[in-house]
Amino acid sequence: MANLPVPVPVSETPGASIASALWNSQVRDGLGYLLNTPVFVGTQTSSQSAVNGWTPINLNTTQVDNYGGHSNTVNNSRYTAQVAGYYNVCGVACWATNGTNVRAARIHVNGTVVQGTSQMFPASTTTITGVATPLRTVYLAVGDYVEVAGYQNSGVASPGLATGVASDVTSSLFVIWSHA
Repeated sequence: MANLPVPVPVSETPGASIASALWNSQVRDGLGYLLNTPVFVGTQTSSQSAVNGWTPINLNTTQVDNYGGHSNTVNNSRYTAQVAGYYNVCGVACWATNGTNVRAARIHVNGTVVQGTSQMFPASTTTITGVATPLRTVYLAVGDYVEVAGYQNSGVASPGLATGVASDVTSSLFVIWSHA
């Protein structure tokens, strides 16, 4: 039951009997959609070099993508909306050990920062630094894309500081449709 359309309620007149087509489109299909809304969880399982500044995080592993909005190989930092609506979004950017300056994460829609999604922390000298964004609700039209971007300013300019990947800490993006 993937890629179901968002149901649109119909106005019914009192005393009219409900036909099977109306029942299917208004009750069955609506409940089916609500039980199968778009969900995406993507993670990074191999390191990525990132120069000083903001970098979209590559997500090369898909854990859940029931509407086919992500590719592990083409523009793999993005989840592209297949259904218009409001989505709950959050992400994590993880960085390899390097104690110089700060690390951060934020959410982008179509390459533009979503205000209020940035988090920034001091870098760690002993472990991977994982920075999670706050959960935000954003509106996505069909074809709009969302991504998590990470920031580092360690001074490692080329080839850049690597993102951190561990069994329990990895960069990731979480997207779930909330409502029309």
